[in-house]
Amino acid sequence: MNARYLLGIALATAAAVAACGGGAESGTLGPGGDDPAPTQGPGTTKPPGSPANPGDPAVPGTLPTNSAAGKDFFAKNLQPVFDTKCSGCHQAGGTGNPTWMVKADASKTYDMVYLQGFATATSRIVVKGVHSGGGAPELTAPEKNLFAQWIALEAKDGGTKTQTNVLEKFGNCFDKTKFDAINFGLLKTVRRQNGNNPTNQQENANQCTGCDNKPCSTCHAADDVTGFIMAIGNTNVSKDPSYTFEQTKKFDPPFIRQYVSTTPAGAPQYNPGVMSKSTNTVEKGLAYSHPMFKVTPAMEASIKAFVDDAITKYTAGTCGK
Repeated sequence: MNARYLLGIALATAAAVAACGGGAESGTLGPGGDDPAPTQGPGTTKPPGSPANPGDPAVPGTLPTNSAAGKDFFAKNLQPVFDTKCSGCHQAGGTGNPTWMVKADASKTYDMVYLQGFATATSRIVVKGVHSGGGAPELTAPEKNLFAQWIALEAKDGGTKTQTNVLEKFGNCFDKTKFDAINFGLLKTVRRQNGNNPTNQQENANQCTGCDNKPCSTCHAADDVTGFIMAIGNTNVSKDPSYTFEQTKKFDPPFIRQYVSTTPAGAPQYNPGVMSKSTNTVEKGLAYSHPMFKVTPAMEASIKAFVDDAITKYTAGTCGK
């Protein structure tokens, strides 16, 4: 059995420190780098929902599963929770929030959760706290426990899917030179003061942590909970200049999700996660919440160029070559 499809059983949850909490919003994420296409033996047919050719989109709601028990548990216990709490934003989707479900359609939602790379113990669905400025709730402890039970059922039955998840291997497409060109080491917090944010929030430099001209590595050098890694300049974590770049490739923790996401059918696309978070801290962030930081147009263009280059390689099948 291919280990890349195995799902963890233990559900990892933690609380972010208030001054540094709240990761960049994920866009839609999720076949995997330069993996060879699966072969079919003579006289065999592809399972329902499988793409006709490698690279073709999958069809959510028709993909096979190795865990009938897991899928049934998902339909009875998780779909109702998602319908109530998540469908308002994550059915239509948009900038900064992924489309990973269809209301009242457990079969499609089940497949989309897999295709988006959310069928893991450290899924952003469960790790994500209250978001969208307080308008989107966090799953309760009992609901997170239900998610953990589902993951355990999937793992027990093999947890394999015909469709490879893009994000597991997509880091092989990343180019370090283009990543370095983003200049994340220059990204620092800006203390909220009257006139530098739309709602004129104000912060006293002596009453907040990391809110005044501090590099992002102050809080995000080793932060699994927020889903964003940035250790450039923080030698206490690592002196390796490639550390942040290599960590950014990771699918679990899902650091890669802040840059690339998937369509509902599992194809890779650019995710403006870092820019979305920046905009949120400026336009909606309250004093002493997540520190305000401003991504410049030049930096955002560099992030997009970094991701677009990876998508081009992925589409051409040249990742890692």
